[in-house]
Amino acid sequence: MKEIKVWDLQTRIFHWSLVVFILCTLVTADILRYFGIDLVNKDTWLAFHIGTGVAVGILLVFRILWGMCGPRYSRFSSLRLSLHELIDYFHAVIKNIKTNHTGHNPAASWSALCIIAFGLLAVLSGVVVFGLDEGRGMLRSLYADFHPFSGNMKLLHLGLAYALLGVVIGHVAGVLNETVRHKTGIITAMVTGKKLSDEAEMPFPAGAPLKLVSFTLVLSPLFAVVYFTGSMDTRQPLSLIIPSVYKKECGACHMAFAPNMLPEKSWKMMMADLQDHFGDDATIDDASKLEIEEFLVKNAAEHSLEEASVKFIRSIDPAHPPLRITDIPYWKEKHKLIDESTYRHGTIKSKINCVACHKWSEYGSFEDSDIRIPRE
Repeated sequence: MKEIKVWDLQTRIFHWSLVVFILCTLVTADILRYFGIDLVNKDTWLAFHIGTGVAVGILLVFRILWGMCGPRYSRFSSLRLSLHELIDYFHAVIKNIKTNHTGHNPAASWSALCIIAFGLLAVLSGVVVFGLDEGRGMLRSLYADFHPFSGNMKLLHLGLAYALLGVVIGHVAGVLNETVRHKTGIITAMVTGKKLSDEAEMPFPAGAPLKLVSFTLVLSPLFAVVYFTGSMDTRQPLSLIIPSVYKKECGACHMAFAPNMLPEKSWKMMMADLQDHFGDDATIDDASKLEIEEFLVKNAAEHSLEEASVKFIRSIDPAHPPLRITDIPYWKEKHKLIDESTYRHGTIKSKINCVACHKWSEYGSFEDSDIRIPRE
């Protein structure tokens, strides 16, 4: 046996990039919380999660193309997909018999296909979830009509992520078995590209266009991560014009709450009893009252497509809507892990000072990427 070139540079870059980006995607999806490990806040890392998910998608598209026009051992035609070969391979593993395969062994061949399949399905379902649940991305137009189905899509997305994780764990176990028990050097081969084989080396003289396209595809995921992480930093809903009288009268005692934080009925009940406004007399002249009430009712939660508004409405009893924003079930659910001492921070002072943590809350926007909780 002699050392020959098996894995080309593009395949090696693809392999290790996929390892990194899948790991980042799973961790930032807060998937570890289901195992009792609280490592990251998924809301804070949403932008990075989207970026790494896109990176995984680009890499898998590259792998499909490379599997059709790349070097011999990177092509799908070289995969050992015979069930008979797979069974024989596992028999050899159980009996601790060393096998020699220059390219992918039968188990690795099936792992490669499953990783591509589950990976692509996870990415595509993630795109759908991003549109249905966040109202963003290329499918944001589906948000208004299909948001109620976002929960089911999340479960599908999570299931595909677990399936992908299971295949990856199985693949890693197989690699460790080959490395530790049989000293095949397959990890080293994916770094150097060279492997011991009794087969003849087959050069792959790729033309300039193919080299350009392949390297562009396999290297572009890094730029995708940077772009998507940065592009979601902020989103101010400029369409909401806040009347000056609302800022003056309501913003004098507390922040001028965005009207999409409560339903119409709540605002009407509140405006009908200003003389007893949570224990204070907030009576104003009739003209100001009418202008403020029209603004609040027109832009109430029922008329908003913001994620928070939709979930506020879904969580309350329509017949008995709360007057306090902090009494909304969804608000309580989202804030239950925040320690009470946080609200006493010098720049927060109160649970109703939303703008202290939500950059654009006055405009009714509560994007995950805009949350900044003061800690010191």
